[in-house]
Amino acid sequence: RDYAVFGEASFDITPQITLTGGGRYYKFDNTVFGFAGFGRNPAYDAGEDVPPNPFESTKTGIPQCFTIGGLTFRDALIAGLDTTLLTNNALSGTPCTNVGRFEDGKIKPKQSKDTGYTYRFNATWKPRDGLMFYATRSTGYRPGGINRQPGLAPYDADFLINNEIGWKTMFGRLRWNGAIYHQIWEKFQFSFLGENSLTVVQNGRDAEVNGIETDIGYTAGGLTLNAAAAFTDAKITENICGVAADPTPNCDLILEPDDPTTPDVNEEERDEIVAAKGTRLPVTPRFKISATARYTWNVGPGRAHGQIGFVHQGGARSSLPDFDQVVAGSLRSYTLVDLFAGYSWNKYNVELFGTNIFDERNQLSRFVVCALCGVPPVPNQTKIVPGRPRTIGL
Repeated sequence: RDYAVFGEASFDITPQITLTGGGRYYKFDNTVFGFAGFGRNPAYDAGEDVPPNPFESTKTGIPQCFTIGGLTFRDALIAGLDTTLLTNNALSGTPCTNVGRFEDGKIKPKQSKDTGYTYRFNATWKPRDGLMFYATRSTGYRPGGINRQPGLAPYDADFLINNEIGWKTMFGRLRWNGAIYHQIWEKFQFSFLGENSLTVVQNGRDAEVNGIETDIGYTAGGLTLNAAAAFTDAKITENICGVAADPTPNCDLILEPDDPTTPDVNEEERDEIVAAKGTRLPVTPRFKISATARYTWNVGPGRAHGQIGFVHQGGARSSLPDFDQVVAGSLRSYTLVDLFAGYSWNKYNVELFGTNIFDERNQLSRFVVCALCGVPPVPNQTKIVPGRPRTIGL
């Protein structure tokens, strides 16, 4: 559930200068409750430490369900305590509950909630018709949420602080717009494949995004030209650690000696760096450029047209954590070209088109679907989502 109230006001200091300010108060309350993982193996012996389900998992499924004492089944079993599962408020069709929190003898939903506000300040200057300059400082957020894997903490909201200056101009037949921006992305949310092939979302450190973008257009008679380009430099400003709660930027947290009910974990364990300071944000190319040229002319009772367009995009990381990036690999740069030709008259039009003329196998995303990929005997399994191949139609 998300709630918000917002408003904005503008004031003309002069006929050419306008100031705008606005704010938004928000409240979110997100919950998840239920069961995640494998059910009990029919051949499972309750006395076994590790049930023989797929991958011998103890991180999901019934081993992580709550018992009447508040411990998970596995922890209670190891400690020699009562392993009776708490099932009186389990969802219909599930054996027990492992996605939740134990409180006052009951299992309650895992919860992520918060309140806060965002704001926007903007100033525009219009020295004459067809010419405008602006400056903006604005903020935004995404609400926090809950990981469905048992035992993982919820993740917090993340915030964006945007500082931007830009221009919008018209010089006769020529249009030119642009913007330069500096953004701070605080505690940004990122995802990776965790244990048992379940996606894990956690908050990183901060990221810094600097960029410039521009577009230009020209129209003369039947000729229309448009082009746009962007440069984006997006990097994290501190190391991101394997343990989300590690407050040290060097990821050198030493975990406290482990609870005796979980003896399979080392007594002391140093945190690891999963993405080093300066790592580029994923799926964010440095360069992107596109252009379109279109010409229309009179032919008989109607108008004919021809158009060519292209887009070029640079390469990018596919994932933020290094261990996912090593397996999945990087997204390659690509260039796409499209062609169109057509004729319109009265109430009819016909068009012959060809998109991705050179049949470029551009990659939209790359990802790993198996948490054990690369661990013998399971080979690496990288999945690639391609763009549409060459398509010709009438």
